[in-house]
Amino acid sequence: MDGCWNTPAGAPSLSEDGLQIWRIDLNGPRATPGESALLLERSASVLSPAERERAARMRVGGPVEEFTVGRGCLRQLLGGELHCDPTEMVLEKGLHGKPHVRTELGLVAPSFNVAHSHGVILIGLSMIGEIGVDVEFVDRMIDLEGVARTAFHVEEVARVERANILEDRLDVFYRCWTRKEALAKADGRGLTLEPTTYIAGRDERGEQCVTLPGADAGGRFFVREIDVGSSHRAALATRGSNVPVRTYRFPGHFGAVFPE
Repeated sequence: MDGCWNTPAGAPSLSEDGLQIWRIDLNGPRATPGESALLLERSASVLSPAERERAARMRVGGPVEEFTVGRGCLRQLLGGELHCDPTEMVLEKGLHGKPHVRTELGLVAPSFNVAHSHGVILIGLSMIGEIGVDVEFVDRMIDLEGVARTAFHVEEVARVERANILEDRLDVFYRCWTRKEALAKADGRGLTLEPTTYIAGRDERGEQCVTLPGADAGGRFFVREIDVGSSHRAALATRGSNVPVRTYRFPGHFGAVFPE
């Protein structure tokens, strides 16, 4: 994935793309304060009552804004694809809490996943199977070895500890961290999937095949990096290998590309 994020001239068809990843930068230079405020206002306006209650319980500032914009833009994208009012769409939770769209009999809705960290939001939409996305801010002050020992397989911990310089340790750590998050979300078990029990691929760039423990016969996924720039790291997990991905920037405010 080449890190090319373009705002489309029109609403792209997910049925033709197969898999899309949308990016929103709340703190980036591309959005003016007025556009950011409008995006937040429009996003909040399409949330469900339960989502509004959840947002009200969150810490004021970045977390609540990321959740609100992430869910609001997700609803707008799903509504455009399914030709329905984003405010009337019902998102239900599966067995392990992963949300999906409640649809009428015979209507196929996209699989989706949302991730956000320090102002960067990623929304994945797929018509070709379950997906998981993750994005993490690169915190240079984090206790890399300490966190790795609690959340990584022993072989992955050794990789972090073998890295001689900080930049290499950061690369190894966040490559592993984002892969594990994306895999757990694609699988659907999320936090119930013990991260220390499996290795999230080889320590090298490019797509990796991973079979998750304790899963049914369909527990094999393919995970790869997403180029989101130097301040963050991100990963995508899919059922299929070498799946073409279209990467887009969400417009600065609702209505710029997607009519209301």
